Amino acid sequence: DKEAFLINSATIDRLMLRLGYGVIGNQEIGDYPFTDMIGTGYNYPLGSIRSTGAVVTALGNSKVKWESSNQLNVGADLEMFGGKFVMSLDYFTKKTSDLLVKQPIASSSGSDGGGNNHFIWVNNGEVRNQGIELSLTYGGDIGNFRYSANANAATLSNKVIKVDAPIPGGTYGSDFVTLTEAGHPVGSFYLYEMEGIFQNSTDIFIHAFQNNDIQPGDVKYKDQNEDGNIDALDRTHMGSPIPKVTAGLNLNLSYKSWDLSVFFQGAYGQKIFSVVNRDIEGFYRSFNVTQRYFDEHWTGAGTSNTQPRASWDASGNNALIYSSRFLEDGSYTRLKYVQLGYSLPSAMLEKYGFGTMRIYLSGTNLATFTKYSGLDPEMTASNNALGQGDTALGMDWGTYPAAKSYNIGITVAF
Repeated sequence: DKEAFLINSATIDRLMLRLGYGVIGNQEIGDYPFTDMIGTGYNYPLGSIRSTGAVVTALGNSKVKWESSNQLNVGADLEMFGGKFVMSLDYFTKKTSDLLVKQPIASSSGSDGGGNNHFIWVNNGEVRNQGIELSLTYGGDIGNFRYSANANAATLSNKVIKVDAPIPGGTYGSDFVTLTEAGHPVGSFYLYEMEGIFQNSTDIFIHAFQNNDIQPGDVKYKDQNEDGNIDALDRTHMGSPIPKVTAGLNLNLSYKSWDLSVFFQGAYGQKIFSVVNRDIEGFYRSFNVTQRYFDEHWTGAGTSNTQPRASWDASGNNALIYSSRFLEDGSYTRLKYVQLGYSLPSAMLEKYGFGTMRIYLSGTNLATFTKYSGLDPEMTASNNALGQGDTALGMDWGTYPAAKSYNIGITVAF
């Protein structure tokens, strides 16, 4: 605001340019990953005698070290119209190298394939996050009416730059749901792509071969490599659990003794793999089906191209294959918070020795606008995937939803 080109500006009050760079480390993976762990109380057969001894319960890596993140920020802050309008804009790029990841090891090393001794922590790979953050604030007053609004949004592009070998994640049963590899986001969903439902025998005949048991009403998968067979080579990356855009809107209004605050929050562009829908709609577990499946499932040619026939025998093709059938758009907008308040007149309060008194009514998580069929799109990781970290984000095992609540309160000052 002291520069010659701004000193007499009628609109711009302040302009600041920012540039920042830094490196930070991370070692949040648990204690003692650099050394073998020994456990006691294990049985050994010595001839015909059972003896108690000790075993290696977790293998260490003496070369493991901190991962490091290099981040560059370029930004600008702008104030205009006597402080009524404020804008902050940032571009960031963050490169994390020597990533701390779990590396599976061969059973020939002495691992039993279970517990903590089937992997070691290693430094493997490089990930880049970059995006733009924008915040806009505008406020003012018209007589007794005062208002302010703040809107913010951020984009995020997550990409694995390099990794020694693809890292399967989101382990579910004997298979995996995500694959982290170069050129794709961390924890990218790696699935068969559902093309629709086989409507008749001709549809089955002209399509790539899936298996000998396919019947009309079964799920049809895309032949990604066009070799005429549906197999593991046809799995493909089908989206990320990481939102492409997050946003928020905060509104504050007041008129005389009344005040109102409203907060909206949302995330967009992320995918969710609905484990719970797979269990309920998959016909391999004895559960009641969802209303969606009941209304939309295939009962004959032309009746559905989204939900297969009701068959226990067909579950191996229709549900047990990890596919985009249970992958959904997790985008949402949520009315996160609303509060309405009233401040009692000071003249009335003075008679009773009060300075101020405000009565308010508030609500949390009042409404969610989303196409996601699960309980709550605002979910990330589940306790069912503990220890898998970012490779198991966006897997919904039936995560308990955010509670809707209403509150009434009084704030008093003497």
